[in-house]
Amino acid sequence: MIAVAILSIGIAGLVQSFGFIQKAVQGSKNKTLASNLAQEKMQILKQKTYYQVLVTSDPSHNTTDFPPEDLAYDTGYFPPETIVEAGVSYTRYTYIQALREDSGELVDIAPTVMDTGIKRITVHVVWGYGTGRKKVTMRSMVSNPETVMANVAYTGTILTTGSAPIPNALVGLIESPGCSDTSNSLGVYYMNGTPGTYTLQVTATGYYPLLLSVVAAAAETKTNDITLTRIGTGRIEGYPWITDHLVISQVVGSTIDTAVTPNFDQEYVEVFNPTTYTWTMNGNIGLKFQRVHDGSKKTIQMNYFRDEILSGGYYLFANTGTVVSYGMTMDADAVWSAANTVADFPHFAAQNNVIPVAEEGGGEGCAALELYRIPDDSTLDQLGWNRNNDSKTAPFYENNPLDQGMGLNRNETYGRKTSTAGATSTYGPAYDSNDNEEDFYISQPGYYAENNSLMAAKPVISGTPAVGAVATCSDGLSAYAEAVNTGSHPYAYFNVVNVATGTWDVLITSGAYSLEQTSVPVTAAGSVYTFSSSSTFLTQIDDRGIVAGRVLNVLGGPLNGIVVTSGGANTTNTGSDGRYRLRVAPGMVDITANPTVGGTASYVTLTQDSLMVGSGQVYSGVDFVLYQGGRVSGYMTRDGVNSLPGVAVAILDANSVARDQQVSGTDGRFTSVVLSTGFYTVAPSLGSLETSTPQTSTVTILTMGGTIFSSTFTIGGAMGYVTGTVKSGGQPIQTGVLIVVTTRTLAGTPPALPDLSISNLSGPPYYMVSSMENGTYSLEVRNSTNPKYNVYAYYPTPGATTVTLVSSKTANVSVTAGQTTSGVDFSW
Repeated sequence: MIAVAILSIGIAGLVQSFGFIQKAVQGSKNKTLASNLAQEKMQILKQKTYYQVLVTSDPSHNTTDFPPEDLAYDTGYFPPETIVEAGVSYTRYTYIQALREDSGELVDIAPTVMDTGIKRITVHVVWGYGTGRKKVTMRSMVSNPETVMANVAYTGTILTTGSAPIPNALVGLIESPGCSDTSNSLGVYYMNGTPGTYTLQVTATGYYPLLLSVVAAAAETKTNDITLTRIGTGRIEGYPWITDHLVISQVVGSTIDTAVTPNFDQEYVEVFNPTTYTWTMNGNIGLKFQRVHDGSKKTIQMNYFRDEILSGGYYLFANTGTVVSYGMTMDADAVWSAANTVADFPHFAAQNNVIPVAEEGGGEGCAALELYRIPDDSTLDQLGWNRNNDSKTAPFYENNPLDQGMGLNRNETYGRKTSTAGATSTYGPAYDSNDNEEDFYISQPGYYAENNSLMAAKPVISGTPAVGAVATCSDGLSAYAEAVNTGSHPYAYFNVVNVATGTWDVLITSGAYSLEQTSVPVTAAGSVYTFSSSSTFLTQIDDRGIVAGRVLNVLGGPLNGIVVTSGGANTTNTGSDGRYRLRVAPGMVDITANPTVGGTASYVTLTQDSLMVGSGQVYSGVDFVLYQGGRVSGYMTRDGVNSLPGVAVAILDANSVARDQQVSGTDGRFTSVVLSTGFYTVAPSLGSLETSTPQTSTVTILTMGGTIFSSTFTIGGAMGYVTGTVKSGGQPIQTGVLIVVTTRTLAGTPPALPDLSISNLSGPPYYMVSSMENGTYSLEVRNSTNPKYNVYAYYPTPGATTVTLVSSKTANVSVTAGQTTSGVDFSW
């Protein structure tokens, strides 16, 4: 029996190990298949001409599979593909980026920037594994073999007015955005470009930007030493408050007016509304109370007489319908209900007393009160008070309870302060630092009479200190500042330093609450702008961020009315000073000035992409310099009349540098981005067996805002697609069927494919593909309607000892350029 037990344990362990081995084998197999799929896509793309490898213009983002990693991918030219292999579903993502060289490193550039002759291909293959996800990523570069050598050297040194070098300055040619560099530690920049007339732009943090016109001839070294002027700076400070909830403003446990209600203990709780909106009280806002002797909070049952509390207004809860105290007679807005029990409130039977005072004996006078929202039971405010002479601590409180020696006494008031300076009847009691000892004063008798909802509203000069609030400025130089808790009577304070002189927008945010103020002046170096301590309230509810900057022309002048957008979802226009302020959802955003749709045709379209904008923050300094020009259009056809979509086009300048790349749409037409004035060549980008009539077309842009038609191009030998399904017994064939498409007629049973030879390679081609695991296939072939294609399908079927190759044929299949011939199906 012992031996059997040992063997059983050993066998169980062996079985478990087999499970792990099987998982490891399957995982390795999945990864190998994913790698093959990535390599396949890479090869497909690299077999295309350079201009057919189209840059991803508007990437989508997969942020859910591998957080926090963001998988960007194309949804237009090379959309995601779902491929099933060996029962595993793979998703293949493709992302094409344009690159440029900057100080010896390759960096990404926006899709709208002029082509630099190099692109990065990224392929992700993602699949499910257990409850998680796995991926294989492959990257490679493609370069333009026809790239014109950049034979002009643009160089120089960036200096301060005191001739000190400025490192990390950004230098570039506006009309040739791919030509740029960053100055080194000695302030020196060096970049290779093409000859022509350009605008040199120089920017450096803390300095005013500079624009300079440069003219360079072929093989010239163009040297321009640049002196930048430092920006004068000041600072912006402030004292932000949040007023987002109702507060307890007075608590009286017992007050007796002998002239009216002798020996009757009047008690009341006054509530103040410091928010900017009206609250519904009836059935929505209530009170809970807990004596030091109680094990839990007790809900005070209410009869409501009035429904609302206005902004800046009061609401009076009491144990009597009319409260007479301090020479004032005031009707309560709500009273304790007769439904309250002695079990919850031991002193309720005699005088509807809920909040006992120390004079009532029995160790009373130590308790706590809560203002809460009834529907979700969420706490709005709390107040607790000790009785130190009896070593009793409040059941609950905010940070520190009221430090009371005798506890709550008759004719004693706990009142909320107006501000850090104390209490006044001029302003509403709104100061709430979340510390009972700091927020309340104690008086016997009370300072101020009670108020109900019919009383006039009071202005507010404080609230809850907005500690942790973030203040940002649109000047493009300063960093954000966070409000800190400071002062003997706590308040929040922020200090934004190194703010450029000028007039700016300032955004102060805390969570979903914010304050946006425009036209904040920093008048001179060393000056300070202060947000008032009595009027800086974060009352706007908006968790979006702001992108801010300027749009200028090449002379440095502001451009008025230019559209600035974030993917079309958010749009604004520049003002007369060229400045814009754009609200965007937090996260990664692309900002475009003068978009193709909705913008003006007189200026180029420029994009700054992948800007990380925080919730409630200003991302400033996103500036654009736009140059003027016109557009070039054209028409792609398969026969001179019928449109041909999907043809890539390169538009080359006088130096044979590609200034734009486009693809003909479903109507066969294309239109370039705005190009600067000058001479251009329009060249379709074709495969080795494709032809174009004419081969190229030349145009000259002379006027601003116009569109010059280049030519109607007729493309010969263009490609189309043949698609279909393969089935056996009505079910998709998962093991693969070989599909052969050719204009030749194959003989034999099954039809025999010819051996590879020079004669076969030089004659009509054979196109081949294997069907997918889901029983479908798609094959790209050259257009041909005369002669028509024969489509052959070969399906190996295994028997007991041999494999039989069965086949089928579909004849007279026409394929039109740019079109898909579908429904070429096979079944056995």
